[in-house]
Formats: sequence, C-alpha cells, structure tokens
Amino acid sequence: MKQPSLLLILAGMLASGCAYILSTDSQDISISTNPAGAQVVIKTTGGIEVFTGTTPAQAHLKRKNEYIVDVTLEGHAPKQIHLEQSINPATLWNILLGGIPGFIVDGVSGAIWKLEPETITITLQTASIDGKDHQILVFSWLDEQGEPIHQAVDISD
Repeated sequence: MKQPSLLLILAGMLASGCAYILSTDSQDISISTNPAGAQVVIKTTGGIEVFTGTTPAQAHLKRKNEYIVDVTLEGHAPKQIHLEQSINPATLWNILLGGIPGFIVDGVSGAIWKLEPETITITLQTASIDGKDHQILVFSWLDEQGEPIHQAVDISD
C-alpha cells in the first residue's frame, strides 16, 4: 500500500521541470512586415546581437533573455519592439508534480519564461519629416573648391 504512494512521489519528482519538458528553453518568434523585405536585428537588452534576417522571418530565441527587435526598411520609419518575459504556464505544473526541483530546473534553463509577443506583425510607415507627405526638390551644385552643396526645398501644398 505504501509502495504506490512512493511511486507517485518519485514520478512527480521525475516529471519536475515541467516547463522545460513541455516547451524547452527556447521559443520561435515570427516577424512579418508590410511591406515585406525589411531588415530585422534582434539584440538582448544587454546589447548582444542574436539574430539578423529579412522579413518574413522566424527567430529561435532563448527564453532566459528579454530582447529588443529593430526593424528597418529604406524609405520607411524604423520600428522597435520589446520582447518581454512572462511566466510560462507550463511552470505551474511544478506546484502539482514536484515543487522545488521543478522550479530549479525551469529557472536555471530559462524555461520558466515565455517571450511575448510570440508573433510580431508591423505595418511600416513611409518615412516623412513630420508625419505628413512632402514633396521635396533638391538642388545640388559644386562650390568654388569643387565640394558638393545640397539644398532641399519643400514644395508641398
């Protein structure tokens, strides 16, 4: 009679680290833009570059860090997104199935966290001076020393 309860306790301890077992220590983040073809650079909040690509892209990131996602496309305003950590719901199984050992495994591996947002969709805005459409006429000429001079004139209505 005592043997089944002992087996149940052992099974619970072996199943500890539920978030690590159920969802691993990494997570895929999907990034898409409209228009497509934007450059994506992902860095940890400490400044370490961990991913570069072109949209649409999918980055495989460690859950134990928070990240900054920079998206750029020529002629469009740049965008920056912060990937934040929240508690991975799979970690809550540790309360039922093993307690402290599970929390230790999940905490050390980073599996205790979930990165959000998991899917990033950005509509890039055409770059402008003040949020309005402008038509700019640019004059260029060489000065007396042969150095280029440029002057822009806003001819918008």
